[in-house]
Amino acid sequence: MNKSILALAVLGTFAGAATAQSSVTLYGRVDTALTYRDPGKNAAVLGGGSTVGKDVFMIQDGGSATGFGQSRWGLRGTEDLGNGLRAYFVLESGFSADTGAGNATKFFDRQSYIGLGSKTWGDVRLGRQETMSRELNVRIGDASGENELSINEFVSSATNQNGRVLFQNFGTRVDNAIQYRSPVLGGFQVNAMVGMDENANNTAEYRGIGANYVAGPLAVGLAYEDYSGGPSNDTYNETWTLAANYNFGVATLFGAYQNTSDFGTQTAIRTFAPDIDAYNIGVRVPFGAWTFKGQYTQSTLKKTSDRAELQQEKYGLSAGYALSKRTTVYAAWTERSGDDDDTFTRQTQVVFGIGHNF
Repeated sequence: MNKSILALAVLGTFAGAATAQSSVTLYGRVDTALTYRDPGKNAAVLGGGSTVGKDVFMIQDGGSATGFGQSRWGLRGTEDLGNGLRAYFVLESGFSADTGAGNATKFFDRQSYIGLGSKTWGDVRLGRQETMSRELNVRIGDASGENELSINEFVSSATNQNGRVLFQNFGTRVDNAIQYRSPVLGGFQVNAMVGMDENANNTAEYRGIGANYVAGPLAVGLAYEDYSGGPSNDTYNETWTLAANYNFGVATLFGAYQNTSDFGTQTAIRTFAPDIDAYNIGVRVPFGAWTFKGQYTQSTLKKTSDRAELQQEKYGLSAGYALSKRTTVYAAWTERSGDDDDTFTRQTQVVFGIGHNF
């Protein structure tokens, strides 16, 4: 069935607006995996309700660090305004396919923005959008696109002080954001975004600027991000992210580096980790209907006067088999280790899942 017709049929309340569009598409993904998780001997997988050191089997949605992609549904539409100008929108909502639960606070929690695009002058977008580092991780630096081998993970610990980040992505998305994306010239594109704090509850303002170069088999991206304001009214979490990949034909090699200084006077982890260095290397190998991935990520939380450095690493392998253009079965194994790893609530994880795009 034509997706435009299906979108109008399912969401009839949008019908009046949708008929004025050149196209409206309903799209999404359903992804669920059988997950085995083994914690450190001094930690519990599910917190206070489970036994310390005991492994657990569960069914989980295929979100970040679990499967090949979070379950979601969305609408996207575009209208050709002539003279190279177009209007477009994206509305996207995540849900948990294992329970059927949606986001309790935001209906369109993944993306919700409207934009005007010009082939000559670039694009302006308004609304909830992905951060600069999230885009770099997904599109350039992470072999799994922030999914089953994700470089973006907070390594949870039975003691909060020993929890630590690998790569960060500034919370994945930014509310109340305005973004400018330049036209692509010779493979280069620059973009800048500000998330308005709107003086609500003294929240901080996100700021980011980035540049990408994509030509042939090579992709490179660089981004700077920080927060300004908040309860302490300062600039903090100043982060540089550099990512690249190169497609050799038989395989694509991925690499990334991230440096964070002044992780934030308003963040508990800063009491022992104001600065973070993170590195990543990954590979993706297509072989017929198969796709194989491997990745190694390491970060160091630099010492302060009252605490030694904390180091941690994550590494893993995954394999996916495409039953069709839309449906994939997959398996993934990841391991986490480092200082105080006996307190990690997730050391070893193995998943077997199914994902379907529509």
